[in-house]
Amino acid sequence: MNNSKTSAIRLSLSHRALNLSAPGTSSMRSKANALKEKGIKVINFAAGELSFDACQEMKAGAIQAIEGARNRYTPPIGLPQLREKLAQQVSQRCGVSYAADEVAVTAGAKQALYNAAMVLLNPGDEVIVATPYWETFPTQILLAGGIPVLVDTRADDYRLTCKAVERALTPRTKMIVINTPNNPTGTVYQREQLLGIAQLAFDHQLWVVFDECYRKLVREPHEHHNIVSLFPALKQQTILVDSFSKSQAVTGWRIGYACAPAHVIAAMHNLQGHTTSNPSSLSQYAALNTLTADSPDFARKVNTFLDQQLVAACTCLGYVDGITCAPPEGAFYLFVDVSRHLGRYYLGTKIRDVDHLADLLLTEAHIAVVPGSGCGDPNSIRISYAVERAELIEGLTRFGQFMSEVVAD
Repeated sequence: MNNSKTSAIRLSLSHRALNLSAPGTSSMRSKANALKEKGIKVINFAAGELSFDACQEMKAGAIQAIEGARNRYTPPIGLPQLREKLAQQVSQRCGVSYAADEVAVTAGAKQALYNAAMVLLNPGDEVIVATPYWETFPTQILLAGGIPVLVDTRADDYRLTCKAVERALTPRTKMIVINTPNNPTGTVYQREQLLGIAQLAFDHQLWVVFDECYRKLVREPHEHHNIVSLFPALKQQTILVDSFSKSQAVTGWRIGYACAPAHVIAAMHNLQGHTTSNPSSLSQYAALNTLTADSPDFARKVNTFLDQQLVAACTCLGYVDGITCAPPEGAFYLFVDVSRHLGRYYLGTKIRDVDHLADLLLTEAHIAVVPGSGCGDPNSIRISYAVERAELIEGLTRFGQFMSEVVAD
């Protein structure tokens, strides 16, 4: 038998893998980078990150960890002292007591969300998710065998309402996902809305995944509310998910955490021990140093910058006809409805859909945006205004020029 020839057989992937696609943000980033390598100046509005360098406390903590040879494994769900510090700060912030065994440190908030889906959902369980959504939410639910139940929020200022949740409930409903401040829309949930949903979840004994990764990034005069702080009895049904990535400008360091009942955290420990094990030890020590310093200076500086950026962005977009935006109250996104331009023509080319529009904006105007199709909204695009000021103005000027050349036929 001759085994020297290369086999032409292509063995199949799992059904799970075949149903997965790359996130729209990473796909657009790859396309933008390919143009940049050709020497083309691309304005990247697709990245979900601040243009700032990491905060000084994070950097100092990482440097100290390197110099202290903090290179070894930690417990799978984080350093005990970091979990204790997080528990203290979350308790103080929420006015509800959390212990260290109710905290898991993860490789970014994305892992905390994945852990929650994997340890709480059984095949066929339904999970209520607001549309537009961060595209990872429904994907992770599907990976866990759950069924995303998508609730369109556009008629309600892009927020879940108690009535909308109630209409979506079935005997198979197991969980509700709430993301505030929201990605991709930038909306912030109001106190009364959260109280209504909390009461509904409590009455129906539903899990609530409360993703507040952008909680420190809120535009004045709006205010972030934590659902457990508003409704303490919901603590035993809630998984709080947070991250250092956005607020401390360390998206690449992969450090987040979940707060949940101790038995849920114990299950996450077991799962994480068999997947990634611990998050980066250096990132954990950096986070611990940041929590210990507890300085508001970086967040204050970032929000001042973002407030000014939003004013500039809205001024630029005010000159563009035929578009509207979701309420930009938090995070650093503008979710722009471009439905009036779809099906029209740009220099003789018919714009087939929002994905085609995003590709044209990249190839013709050299700006990268996230098409809303990946977020469950085929009529919108997401634009980040967390870029440098000069790039913001130049990019939105290009956007306005492009859209002015879109005609009916």
